[in-house]
Parts: sequence; structure tokens; C-alpha cells
Amino acid sequence: MKKAFVFIAVAVAMLATGTAKAQLGVHFGYAPVTETNLTTSNNNTSTTTFGMDGVFAGVTYNYGLNQDLGVTFGLQGRYNFKTSTDGFGFVVGSTNSTYKYTQFLIDIPVLFNYSIQLGSNAKLTPFVGPTISYALTGNTHESTSTNSIIGGGSSEKDYPWYGDNSHNSRLDLSATLGVEFQYAAFRVFAGYHMGLLDLDTRDNVKTTTSGIFVGLGYAL
Repeated sequence: MKKAFVFIAVAVAMLATGTAKAQLGVHFGYAPVTETNLTTSNNNTSTTTFGMDGVFAGVTYNYGLNQDLGVTFGLQGRYNFKTSTDGFGFVVGSTNSTYKYTQFLIDIPVLFNYSIQLGSNAKLTPFVGPTISYALTGNTHESTSTNSIIGGGSSEKDYPWYGDNSHNSRLDLSATLGVEFQYAAFRVFAGYHMGLLDLDTRDNVKTTTSGIFVGLGYAL
């Protein structure tokens, strides 16, 4: 984690020496995430995955270090979500459950970029760098209903992901890379991020995240 902050400090120092003009932008997009869990028990390791859809929106501040090289600082909110159902039947009825998973995070990317001019109004810009993420909330909401010949009922319960009794870490650091195409003030970008930190505090479980992202933006 210290290396990421050193990277950011170097980026800030380089920004101070920049000569090209800065550019502010806004963006939004789609970013599904996959959580990979490695669990070790009795010298055996099993792998499970859990996927969620995700959407994000935010602002960026790109500062040119020279004519082609720049560094972009971002701030965005990201909302991950998933709904699943299961149920089982028995002789005189059935039970069905619906699970809604939600998570809201703040992302702070610091991305170096290099612009390749494709004409007077178009350019292609690869980018790479770290993204720091902090989970503000996370929750599993369970709704259960039971129907039988002697009656039925329903119940609801929430399972917070974070807190004093949780084994989940809120802080993550990802390696991020991708490419952006800009025509005039309009931007289209896509990329991939890979989590570098273990998000589970238990010794026998390692949890990391990864996923693609695509989005649209506008340079102000």
C-alpha cells in the first residue's frame, strides 16, 4: 500500500512541473466485478467466485506533463449489485428466498496516459496506474417466504458486510490499465482492473477482485 502512495506523491510532483493545460472531464460507465476467494483447509485450497454488476460515475482532472504525456486524477462513486433466488419444496408447501447484494464504493484513480494524435480532432490514449477504492457500505438483504397448507409467512433480514464483527476489509488497491478514444470533447474508454490486496482478514481465506470497465465521458 505504501508503494501506491509513493506513486501518487511522484505523480503530484510531476504535475507541479507540467507545462500543458489541464482538462476537467465527467464520465459514467459499466463495471462488473468478480470476487475470487481462495480458501485453504487441511492443506487443500478451493476456489469460489462471486460476480456483481456495477455502474460508476465521476470526474477526472487530466494535467499534461508535456505535449503527449499526462497524469489523470479521478474521483468516482461505484455501485455494485446482484440479485439471486433459491427455494425448496416439501410435502405440504415450499420456501423461497431472494437475496439482494449491494455495495457502494469511492474510487480514486491516478493514471498516467500517453496521447497519440489521429487527426486534428481525434486521439487515442492508453493509460495505466493504481486505483485506491474504499467501500462505504455493503449489505446482503434476505427476503424469505413460506407457503404451506397450514398457512404461510415471510421474513426479512440484513447482513452488513462491514463492521466490528466482519472479516471484510473496506480498502482495496487495484492495478488499472486501459485505452481511451477521444473525438472533439467526447470520450469512449475501456479497461481492466486487478485487485492487489487481500480483502479477507482471515488467515485461511484470500479474497481479491477484478473486472473490466467501459464508459463514456465528456471533456469540459
